[in-house]
Amino acid sequence: MFRISLLAIRSLWTRPSRTLLTLFAIVLGVAVILAISIANLSTLEAITTLFSEASGKADLVVVGRDVGAGGFPALALRRIATVPGVEIAVPSVQAQVPLVTEDSSSMEISFFGAVAGGLTVYGVDPLLDRQAREYAIVDGQFLSSDLDAYLDAYQIVLVKDYADEEEIGVGDDVEIVIPEGVEALRVVGLMSKEGAGRLNNGAFGVVPLRTAQEMFGRIGDLDQVDIVASDDASSDARLNQLKGLLQARLGDEYAVTYPAARGRRVTQMLDGYQMGFSFFGVVALFVGAFLIFNAFSMTVVERTREIGMLRTVGMTRGQVMQQILSEAAVLGTIGSALGVGGGLLLSRGLIRMMELMLAQEVREVHVPLSGLVTSVVVGIAMTLMATAVPAWQAGRISPLEALRIRGNPRESWIVRRGWIIGLGLLGLSYLVLYHIPFPATIEEQLGHFVALGVLLGGALLIPISFGVWERLARPGIRRTYGAAGQLGSRNSRRSKTRTMLTVAALMVGVAMILSIRAVTDAFTVDIRDWLDHYIGGDLYVHSSDTMRRDLGQRLEAVAGVAAVTPVRYFDAELVRSDGEAEKLSFMAVDPASYLRVTSFVFAANQGDQAQLLEQLATGDAIFVSSVLSEKYDLEQGETVRLKTSRGEQDFVIAGVVVDFYNQGLVVQGSWRDMYRYFRLDDVSAFLLKTEPGHSINQVKDLIDRQVGGRRDLNVESNEALSSRALNLLSQTESLFDVLALIAMVVGALGVVNTLTMNVLERTQEIGMLRSLGMTRGQVTRMILAEGIIMGLVGGAFGLVFGLLMSRIVLRAINIMTGYELSYVLPVQGIVVGLVIALVVSQLSAFWPARRAASINIIEAIQFE
Repeated sequence: MFRISLLAIRSLWTRPSRTLLTLFAIVLGVAVILAISIANLSTLEAITTLFSEASGKADLVVVGRDVGAGGFPALALRRIATVPGVEIAVPSVQAQVPLVTEDSSSMEISFFGAVAGGLTVYGVDPLLDRQAREYAIVDGQFLSSDLDAYLDAYQIVLVKDYADEEEIGVGDDVEIVIPEGVEALRVVGLMSKEGAGRLNNGAFGVVPLRTAQEMFGRIGDLDQVDIVASDDASSDARLNQLKGLLQARLGDEYAVTYPAARGRRVTQMLDGYQMGFSFFGVVALFVGAFLIFNAFSMTVVERTREIGMLRTVGMTRGQVMQQILSEAAVLGTIGSALGVGGGLLLSRGLIRMMELMLAQEVREVHVPLSGLVTSVVVGIAMTLMATAVPAWQAGRISPLEALRIRGNPRESWIVRRGWIIGLGLLGLSYLVLYHIPFPATIEEQLGHFVALGVLLGGALLIPISFGVWERLARPGIRRTYGAAGQLGSRNSRRSKTRTMLTVAALMVGVAMILSIRAVTDAFTVDIRDWLDHYIGGDLYVHSSDTMRRDLGQRLEAVAGVAAVTPVRYFDAELVRSDGEAEKLSFMAVDPASYLRVTSFVFAANQGDQAQLLEQLATGDAIFVSSVLSEKYDLEQGETVRLKTSRGEQDFVIAGVVVDFYNQGLVVQGSWRDMYRYFRLDDVSAFLLKTEPGHSINQVKDLIDRQVGGRRDLNVESNEALSSRALNLLSQTESLFDVLALIAMVVGALGVVNTLTMNVLERTQEIGMLRSLGMTRGQVTRMILAEGIIMGLVGGAFGLVFGLLMSRIVLRAINIMTGYELSYVLPVQGIVVGLVIALVVSQLSAFWPARRAASINIIEAIQFE
């Protein structure tokens, strides 16, 4: 055993290029799996920790069911404080305000909707709040509890990082925009960016509760109460009892939750992206296994004579297999160890992508033990499994045959009959995808297997069809590379196993590029269409202040404004069939004016839009998003139940619309129903349509001058908001493109490996051709032609199976997230994928071509 292991290590050491190639494949697979685990866990922990730290020592949090309703009466604080088990009840009021010095005309766009920028301000009780939350004061002091004097009351503590960016120090006055105009606050202290200081990425400050209520017109209102439980109620069981007791005491108008629970709901919205990571992680494993299999298969061919010699001196077939597998085990162990380091590096890119989507910093990287163990085990297991067939082939080598010829000329069964399995896999994938129902709990994993089945099926079809592709491409290759190119094209058919593996690696790379482009193009088209309607019209008017509906009349009076419609977003709850409630967003519109500015994006076969809006205006009707329709199997004409201020109410589904706001967890209703059932009448935003011939920028300036004034109105163009949203989408797409390029690098290494092996096997043949007059340039063109035919076939197969895989991915996303993404032919992806396949195959063939051209004629003829 020791000697075999020693032979294995020596064999790896004598072939450094192939050893490094195989190591790269292992490192790739392990790194991708580990990076996905790290990114998912780190994002989850960052968000849940943010909400937990923001509540400090609080065990429970009480908020109003409808966050958009302006909070809840402060009288509820007494009811909360008197519940047995509540030691401290800490009230707060929250607001989002811009500084006077800030550009408040822009609005942040994320995949969770449009979010006004500026400073998050908490109004807190200076005495009570520090018993629930810890503030690390690094300069100055905390809020004064003596609020008799004006200056003592109008004070603020900011996060130091934010204060430094805005060039604010202790003792300075900062001016914020409030509903009544501008208010000055004295900065009395600076806190570090930790705990509550991490809220809004550090753009956070605290002011006295009474001051906040006066400034924001919230006298007698609260937004949140943080509860610190008494010692005898702090255990999990007692805390759960206290939660139930509080909920029963307060009623359905309030929600009692754990601090971290709010963060977990946010991370659940990222399931679709995490599913995409997982899918491409599986594909990366597939590509890595191909490269390992390819490398060890070529190693066996290269060492045929060596293995024959070992067999003649007494090594058994089992010992030959054991040596090959020992090499795989050594490489698997080293590669997995290196893959852990690669996974840590790659995870930073994935985490950065999550930060962009959440608009929140992920400060700590958490490495899950399960993910670490899984990635290492999978790396070693993948290496051994990919090496099993080459090891078995090595054990079957006959000593006499090995000593008489170089290589094994027999085609394997998989080359001669593998197309049967390939067709079977494609047929089975089709049936599973479209005709065999499976439980929703396994559909994600099933999608992975179907995609792999399609790719593997396509790879097994390569040997039987490669000859046809080569004959079709031969005339073009002859015109490009001359007679030497034609010879190289024919040579590509001589080693079908090796060619199949190389072409398959290129196919996977092109398929990944194409499927990524197809998915991102589908998202881009749908999101662009949605943004045009979500933002609506030409201009979007919003404010950090409360806006009244009659403001729309003043906006419509501005020269150049053709129509104005109000929109109001607020939180509501859908009562599911099992009695549980799911939080969603309610979008209220005025149907009469809405059609004058914009329109909804209706799903197919919903009927006339004007009639649907008329039904919405009649009342007791809503539109549901396609996400909710898919998730709960809701159809037009059915009824759904929502929790309202007047209790639970049934609404008829008038239509199904495409809406990505709040990840699609949204319904649309009329302004009349909003006022009747939710007691709201203020406006979140106004959508404006300009008259033909008027400049959007000129109308925007007129609104700023005539209506803005002290109202702090922020006016943005639809085009600017859409541009920022699509830019965010393109940033998140870039990481998926990196994964596809990694797959193409693997394909390139496969081309280098294959052509190098071909040159090595045909060294004597090349020497004879050179002796008959073939020039070095012709030898180079012959090898380049062999490479380009692999690129052509790999690109063609990649296009065909990439289109199939893109449909599988889109279907999986639609099933898992409820989106109805429409397929868009990725023309750019088709062109880019094919060009990259050709360029990669030529660049990869250059080094083997130069090596072949530099062969010495005399030495080549004598080569064995």
